[in-house]
Order: sequence, then structure tokens, then C-alpha cells
Amino acid sequence: MKRKILVIHNGYPLYGDGGDKIRTLNMLQSLDSIGFDVCFLAFYKKNFSLVSVNRKNIPLNIKSYFVFTLPDRWGLGGIAAWFRAVITWVIVKLNHIELIQLETSLSASCVRYLKKDIFVITDFHADPVPELQMNGRSKSSIERAEKDICYALSRSQQIIVVSNNLANNLKKYYSYDCSFSILPCSFNGGKFRIDSAQTLALREKMNLKDRIVLCYLGGLQKWQCVEETLDLFLRLKEKDNRYFFCIYTNDDLTPFTPKIDLLGNDCLCMSLQYEQVPLYLSIIDAGFVLRHNSLVNINASPTKIAEYMAVGAMVIATKYSGDAQTLVEDSGYGMILDEIENIPSEVVDELDMKIHSYKENKVNASAIIKDYVFKNRLWYANEIKLKSLYSNI
Repeated sequence: MKRKILVIHNGYPLYGDGGDKIRTLNMLQSLDSIGFDVCFLAFYKKNFSLVSVNRKNIPLNIKSYFVFTLPDRWGLGGIAAWFRAVITWVIVKLNHIELIQLETSLSASCVRYLKKDIFVITDFHADPVPELQMNGRSKSSIERAEKDICYALSRSQQIIVVSNNLANNLKKYYSYDCSFSILPCSFNGGKFRIDSAQTLALREKMNLKDRIVLCYLGGLQKWQCVEETLDLFLRLKEKDNRYFFCIYTNDDLTPFTPKIDLLGNDCLCMSLQYEQVPLYLSIIDAGFVLRHNSLVNINASPTKIAEYMAVGAMVIATKYSGDAQTLVEDSGYGMILDEIENIPSEVVDELDMKIHSYKENKVNASAIIKDYVFKNRLWYANEIKLKSLYSNI
């Protein structure tokens, strides 16, 4: 008989296809494939009109419960947590659940009324506390998140993390004794198998055949260091006029207009639909993921890095850019900067040299990068680790 597992995600995002949501859906599919009888409990806080659409995205043989929960603000946090814990207790009883997997530490309080003999694993997508602090959230919100983390770590027999940095920092700031497994963020491999003829045709169409194309993909929030990325590109541009910069974002570029104007016709700014991203990324030679020294950045496993590598591009990052250093070192291509402010001229020279070396050897280098990331950053690699983790339980 199949063992019964309940996956719980408090704050499940009904709108969009962000990283948290995709990771949870991948987990459900993998646990089902491994051989569990899977139930899914999603507590959502808004966009209730999208429940039916989201329910259809859950594999047919997985029993799902979508339950509205009050927000953890306006003094409602205690009542909301009590309600979620009661609902969880009822569902565990009705379905004779043996195992619990919590998606994010924010789901920890859901299991507080369950018997201690029910095995719990928590999948830490991140440490939410530094992000709450960065966003100026209230002291009570931060304290609640800290309590959730501490409870998740004490209640869990094992934990899953997205990076080794996150595992180390959870140990440093909260402490835990259980073992951990690293399941990094993955990318959608099917969408990134681009026909090289399409790439060449697009480069020709955009008059980029002989250019060195660098790229920034993503949002334009301050912590994403777009200003610093533009500054570094301008310094590279001084060394070789063939450099061309693509900025793919759906955010407002107005604050960066003065520097973008300096690039003239050597810059392309585009808003892309998700389906367009792989093809337009395929024309680039290198992608930027520059980050400052912040736990939010250090603990991360940015999908963006894997997506750059999925098109064979080299990655330019800082040592604070999540697990970028591991990917760059293991693949053999890219460059990790110590800092992004006051970068010495010799470091810019080294970066310029590495980009040119990659460009001259692009056919071989690109193939090596793609081979590495498709072997190590597709969800399938995580499913193998997940199967090993649960085989010992």
C-alpha cells in the first residue's frame, strides 16, 4: 500500500507562475512519481477566482484542497494560524496521513496540533526574515517569521534547502540538528531547446552577427543592481566597440534612461512574454546577475543563472549571487566578481579577456555550459535526490 503524504503550502500564489509555485508543483509531481499517495493543501490569501484554474494544474491522481486563509496582518495572525492548524489536523485525520512536507517555513505552524510521530520535512525555499527586513515589514511580521523558522527546524526530521549557503546560514542564525538535502531551483528545460538556425536568423535580423551580446534579464528593483550592471557594461564598451547590451524586462526603465541613452544604438530594451524569453536569450553571449552583500541574495538559487546557461551563455555574477559561484566553477565558464562598486581596472580587463576567450571558442564553450546545466539544473536531477531522501524514511 502506498504511504500517504500531505504537502502543505501556506500562502500559495494562485496568480502567475513564480518560482515558489513551480517548485511546489514539481514536488507534487515527483512525490507522486516516487510512489506516494499525495494530498495537497494550499492556503491562499487572494485571487480566489483563480482557484478552479489552479486546481486543474494539479495532477489528476493528487487530491487537492484549496482553502482561503486570513492574512497574517492587522492583528489577524494568531487567528489565521489557528485556523490553518485546525484545517490541517482535520485533513490529516480524514486521509490517514503518515508524512508531511511543508513548502516554505511559513507553513510550519500548520502542523502544531499533529502527533509527534508524524514525520515532517520542511522545504526551505528561502529565509524570509532578511527579505521582510529589506522590505521594511513590521517588527511583528519579522518576529512571526522567525518563530516559524525555529519551529520548522525543531519539528522537522529532515530539511530541504535550495542552496548550501541557505543551509549554512539557517544553522548559523537559528541552529538545527537534522540532516539536509540541497535541491536547487531548476528551469524549464523543454522551453530552452532552441534550434540554432532560429538563433542565427534572429541575430542576423537584429544586425548582431559580429557583435558581443551581453544581457540583463529580470526586474529593476534596487537589489537587482541594474545601475551597477549598466556601469560595468559601459566600462567594457570602452574596451571593444562590438559590445551590445540587451535589457529584457517588463518593468519601467525610466529611472535608467540617462545611462541607457549613453549606449545609443548599442542597446536593445524589450518587454518579453515568458514564452519569448528562451529564443531572445539564445542570441546572447553572456548574462549579468550582479548582487550586493545581502542574505537575501547569498541564500538564493536564482533560476535566471540556469536560464542564461541553458542557452550556452557565460555568467557574470558576484560572490553574493546565490549559488552562481558553484555553477561557474563547475561548468568552467563565467566570472565571479568580489564586488560591484569601485571595480579595479585590472578586474574589468580580466572580465573583458574572459568574454573574448569565450566568444572565440563559443561553439565548444556553449556546448559544455549547456551540457552541465541540463544535467544538473533540470528538476529531474532533484527528483533523484528526493527519491533518495525518502527511501531512508
